Amino acid sequence: MPIYKPDLGLLKKAVSSVQRQCYPNWELCLVDDGSNDEHLIRMFHKLEGDARIKVLLSKMNEGISAAINKAATLANGSYFGVLDQDDELHSSALLEYAQVITRNPEVDIIYCDEDKIDERGRFCSPWYKSDWNPDMALSFNYVMHFVLYRSSLFRALEGTRTRFDGSQDYDLLLRAVERTGYIHHIPKILYHWRISAGSIAGGPEAKPHVFVKGLAALNDALHRREIQGSAEHAPDAWKGVYRVRRKIKRPHTTSILVLLTGNPARPLPLFRSIAALIPSAEREIICMDPSTPEADKTSMVHNILFTYVVSSEKAPNNVSAYYNAMARKARGDFLLFLDDTMEFLSSETHFALLEQGQRPEVGAVGGKVFYPNGFLEQTGIILGPFGLFAYANRATPDDVGYVGIKRMITNYSAVMGLGMMTRRSLFFELGGFDEQYDSYCWDVDYCLRLRERRFLITSTPYATFRHHIAARPAHFAISSQDTSLFKKRWQHVIDNDPYFNKNLSRLHEDFWPG
Repeated sequence: MPIYKPDLGLLKKAVSSVQRQCYPNWELCLVDDGSNDEHLIRMFHKLEGDARIKVLLSKMNEGISAAINKAATLANGSYFGVLDQDDELHSSALLEYAQVITRNPEVDIIYCDEDKIDERGRFCSPWYKSDWNPDMALSFNYVMHFVLYRSSLFRALEGTRTRFDGSQDYDLLLRAVERTGYIHHIPKILYHWRISAGSIAGGPEAKPHVFVKGLAALNDALHRREIQGSAEHAPDAWKGVYRVRRKIKRPHTTSILVLLTGNPARPLPLFRSIAALIPSAEREIICMDPSTPEADKTSMVHNILFTYVVSSEKAPNNVSAYYNAMARKARGDFLLFLDDTMEFLSSETHFALLEQGQRPEVGAVGGKVFYPNGFLEQTGIILGPFGLFAYANRATPDDVGYVGIKRMITNYSAVMGLGMMTRRSLFFELGGFDEQYDSYCWDVDYCLRLRERRFLITSTPYATFRHHIAARPAHFAISSQDTSLFKKRWQHVIDNDPYFNKNLSRLHEDFWPG
């Protein structure tokens, strides 16, 4: 615990929260960073009666990183965690962490859910987090409190770094996850972050320098990882939300696969948006319309002001088979799945999909899809709601969302098929979409098969589409054939979506606490 000029009453509560732990095998290492406060010194002397508490007084104020590193030199434990001087641990916190270590002795990093303590001492603002979410971690320090690091890992990283004081915890996390993939999330609120004067818990304006240092730590990580690009503060987002802009590797071509529905006028907004927003050298368009005679398709081609390919290949009567048939005609490096009810909204959409889709660790990428009324249809797909899956943030306004998630590049278990991009080589490696599905579930199934192979599914808010359909109800009908097949194959993920905390409601799609 790094300490500097604390409120003694709140410090006593923080220390007491450790002394009240159900799990007894702990030590508390307190380092005062040059407060030079006689009352604090007297308090320390009293605490030294507990053999598990160690105290170090620094004569000079050297900053929070230096204090944390000094505390680490006092520590004998096999794991380190930082508790702020005015926050509190739940009484079972260390027991929960010890149980994780017992069950998973290889684990290197452990974190939990958290909430806040307001000025009246009430618990509020529960924050139910995702399991390890590498893209969210590059958008926001969502891990925050309370993180345990294996002590050998902490020492190998040489602790926290003074030049990132204020965001030293973010810098440490970014460096640590480059060394290990053994990361565990406990979906329980075990840390209580106090809202007090000068604390970010009360609002980001309290410490604006923290977010400058956070951005510097993120750019340092990009350099270390040899990622071509740079990070910036995300527009229209909370302080502390960042955007990583990746350089697009060229040359490349995107095959845009469009399923038509027989109305010659319907695809015009889509085709015009493609013509306006995607360079012709970087795309081909392949269309299939099972319901329209070939002569009518040829007539429609002449009404479009750019060239595209019409697939006449026969295919079974289901959506996944149609897309598979079009994919076999494709020559592009990437496949982008659309139908004639979709429309690109932004000149950035294609770029935003490509910058994520080109990453070798990403299997599929999607964006924000809007209804005509301006409300969201989806930012990704969450499994579990309504006993199956749901469109994340469906029928909500385009605000920042739960803990700012609508403004973050983040990982989900799946994204909606319309507006989804994937590498063509990977698509055929997986055998395309499963044609056993009729109209639904084919896209989610594809994403989950990618996840089985340890690929990430990424959603970016910078790729935006309008979907020209009426807003669907929360739980729209899906054929029993699609549902039964999907549940048979993926019930274990429906029950435990790693990106959708189990404490969140299964009756809502916008991350309500359950």
